[in-house]
Amino acid sequence: MKIQNNSLIKLYSPVPKKFVTQPAFKGVQTLTQCNIGSMPEGIIGKVRVKKANGEEAYLDIMKLVGISGDEIYQLRTKMGHIIGEIEIRIKKLLPSYFDLGSTENPSHIFVEFLRNYSKKGTPYHVEGLEEYKNIGTRLMQIAQRRSDESGCEGNIKLISKDGSMDFYEKIGLAKEDPEPWGDPHLYYLPTFAKESLSRLSGGL
Repeated sequence: MKIQNNSLIKLYSPVPKKFVTQPAFKGVQTLTQCNIGSMPEGIIGKVRVKKANGEEAYLDIMKLVGISGDEIYQLRTKMGHIIGEIEIRIKKLLPSYFDLGSTENPSHIFVEFLRNYSKKGTPYHVEGLEEYKNIGTRLMQIAQRRSDESGCEGNIKLISKDGSMDFYEKIGLAKEDPEPWGDPHLYYLPTFAKESLSRLSGGL
């Protein structure tokens, strides 16, 4: 991917122009006390991150909703460059026969993809973007917040790529179907790790 004319050339359809607007608030509005699910599409607030040199910075959060109902959250610079994004699907489920007697809620947020375009040495790196830290963490915290808001009790599941396993384990996720017989790429957020994820790097 390359930056051309101050905008990203993406592989999927570009964001409709009506959503690329200035936020409807002044100053720095974070998501600390916000219900993300109730917000309309567009810029819904900001998240605090760090630049590669350690300097604190804020990125805009763009919310989009797909035709199938999947939600996409993008972290953008003031110029509109997409630094990272996550696509999530809310899966509301009833306990199955095998879940009888379990107190775990089977409903969860499934992470379709998570990408950091600013991190060098990764498959999604976009040449020319300034590097930022905490991008993946902030996107996963948004997914966790949506899980809580949707009645999924903070549950998150995903299928990890080989190069992402260390990151997911670092922020608290665990293998759902451990080896040697299971799929090592299936991850979930254990109950004991939910609060610590929400507090990483100061939280949303």
